[in-house]
Amino acid sequence: MRRIVISHFYNEAYLLPWWLKHHREMFDHGVLIDYASTDDSVAICRELVPNWEIIPSENAHFSALLCDFEVMKHEQRFSDAWKIALNTTEFLVSQDLSKVEQLLLKNDLTGVRMPGAIMIDTEPAVALDSNIPLVDQKNCGAWEKTFDFKAAHIPGMNFPTRNRLYHRYAIGAYQPGRHASHLPGLVDGNPEFGAIWWYAFSPWNDAFKARKLGVGSRRDSFDKRYGFGVQHEASRVELDLRWSKLFGYSKPLTHEPQLLQA
Repeated sequence: MRRIVISHFYNEAYLLPWWLKHHREMFDHGVLIDYASTDDSVAICRELVPNWEIIPSENAHFSALLCDFEVMKHEQRFSDAWKIALNTTEFLVSQDLSKVEQLLLKNDLTGVRMPGAIMIDTEPAVALDSNIPLVDQKNCGAWEKTFDFKAAHIPGMNFPTRNRLYHRYAIGAYQPGRHASHLPGLVDGNPEFGAIWWYAFSPWNDAFKARKLGVGSRRDSFDKRYGFGVQHEASRVELDLRWSKLFGYSKPLTHEPQLLQA
């Protein structure tokens, strides 16, 4: 079975080179949904993954529900494939996806929830090399399953949200934000087989903070009314405050020994 990655982006010229180079080694094909970017995002995609699809979004603004629906319509085009939908801040880290797939097929399972980690930069002054994988340069963070969300008290971070679904069904049948799924036959994974490194607070430099500040303007009025994406409403001062509160939680990420858990 083929491996397909689906992603949507808006003005992600800073992170996209790392994200594309990382995932083009893991997937046979990608579908990249552009939310009318005004920077070099589309040109970067065309250069680094010329055989992947770059599709203008059918939505004028970013709406969590409509975004998920659009993602699933593209998933359905590849019904006989392994699939995952990721944001540009989310890097799937796996030593061998074939082992994951073999375990799922052996147990007749639909998919696996890849565990998430919140990446938090502990060395923001260290310059980055665009030619070196981001996961090799910035690998400090906190695993969501052991993170105290209540104590951190960060808007929009109330529970684990980055356990993205790697599956083989026609669509992911997602709940809003793709943080959970209605599909049967799912299991919880662990970092030994694969994880999602969510670069939410890393790398903590001006370029990264600028991309975070630009997301809020793309939110749909419906989302604002019902509190979807509230984490995107923040000033530069507030962003720095959130990072400083999370700094003490960040440690080098390590693999854990257990296998898949039902």
